[in-house]
Amino acid sequence: MTTQKSLTLLALLLLAGALAACGGGESDAAERETATVAASVDVEIATATLETIPLLTRVTGSLEPLRSVSPGTKILGRVERVAVVEGDRVERGAPLARLESRDLEAAVAQADAAVRMAQAQLENARVQHRRMTDLHGRGSVTDKNLEDAIAAFRVAEAGLDQARANLAAARVMLGYAEISSPLAGWVVEKRVEAGDMATPGMPLFTVEDLSKVKVVVQVSEADVGGLAEGAAARVEVLGREYEATIDRVVPAGDPASRTFAVKLVLDNPQGALKSGMFVRASFAHGEQQALRVPETALVRRGQLEGLFLAADDGRLRLRWVKTGRRDGGRVEILSGLEGGERYAVAPPPGVVDGAVFRE
Repeated sequence: MTTQKSLTLLALLLLAGALAACGGGESDAAERETATVAASVDVEIATATLETIPLLTRVTGSLEPLRSVSPGTKILGRVERVAVVEGDRVERGAPLARLESRDLEAAVAQADAAVRMAQAQLENARVQHRRMTDLHGRGSVTDKNLEDAIAAFRVAEAGLDQARANLAAARVMLGYAEISSPLAGWVVEKRVEAGDMATPGMPLFTVEDLSKVKVVVQVSEADVGGLAEGAAARVEVLGREYEATIDRVVPAGDPASRTFAVKLVLDNPQGALKSGMFVRASFAHGEQQALRVPETALVRRGQLEGLFLAADDGRLRLRWVKTGRRDGGRVEILSGLEGGERYAVAPPPGVVDGAVFRE
């Protein structure tokens, strides 16, 4: 009986020890959590105030080349060779393709021979004209002989002019066999291969000048009134912003959509912007008041964005906010922050909600 009581007492003592050990673990965890929350952090605190920012109209569009040409040929001929492919950079006057031109070269040679013949005939007529003039002065020939010599000389002059004109025309036709680029730019389309038959009026290539690009966007009738030619605008392409200028505001709108076409032009000296790229354009037309904070103040948790506000009890409190326009390293806060509230300008990494702060 005594032995059974001893065993029971021993079991109770072991159970009490186990419970005490569990209770001590929870107490340690709570103390560690309190210590974490109570850890002080040094932060810069700023007060949210309203700022005056431009009132923007935002529209979307696509980039287009400032100039685009589709060179072809004025004559019928078979393509002898093609000198470029899509993506090639070409200068103005650079050869793109050449047509077979043996018949045209023969025509030039024939016209050149005709010029030399006309020159010989003119020289002979000039000599005859001088001879008849001398003889007429001595009374050796009649007036009719002199008139015939003068007429022959003038006919020979006209014949040489005609031969030279024919030679120039033959050379022009030969020049049509060489298809060259009318501007400096990029070959973006090639529609012909060696051996194809080229016909007059048929576009063979497309060359785009991308030193400047344009954006044509549709602006609502409510916003177009404040836009004028020469005004500044901003264009965003692939997350990067560019300065642009309003080149033209078309005065006639679309009666169905009640929108007006606005053309923007921006420099593109390196050719980084390509035609067809998606564009977001913004125009300033007036001003508005907004709360803005530095980008460094934002805390991101997945898709959520928040600010650490400086509470009156000396702790940082995380509050989720809705952000808007970003510009110049500052972010517009649409909701979640009121004017006069204080926030951490650049909270250190790892700071937690409820942390004690020191300014």
